[in-house]
Amino acid sequence: MADLDGKHVLEIGCGDGRLTTLLAPGTGRWLATDPNSDAVAEARQATPPALASIVEFSVTGGDEVDAPAHDFDLVLFSWSL
Repeated sequence: MADLDGKHVLEIGCGDGRLTTLLAPGTGRWLATDPNSDAVAEARQATPPALASIVEFSVTGGDEVDAPAHDFDLVLFSWSL
């Protein structure tokens, strides 16, 4: 697994946020995306307030992320097809 400490991470296919809440602490910034608005709503609800300044959620598919690639140190794509 990659060192996530202080990194800016793009998570494609965050679903209900299981990995988001597990891996985001300690990162510099975390953008979690998923095209399923219900799943993103569930992920937002499950995210602890302590992560509010780090984690941002977006209802978008991986090919629709509105951010330059150089904004991220790492892209996470797991459990998504």
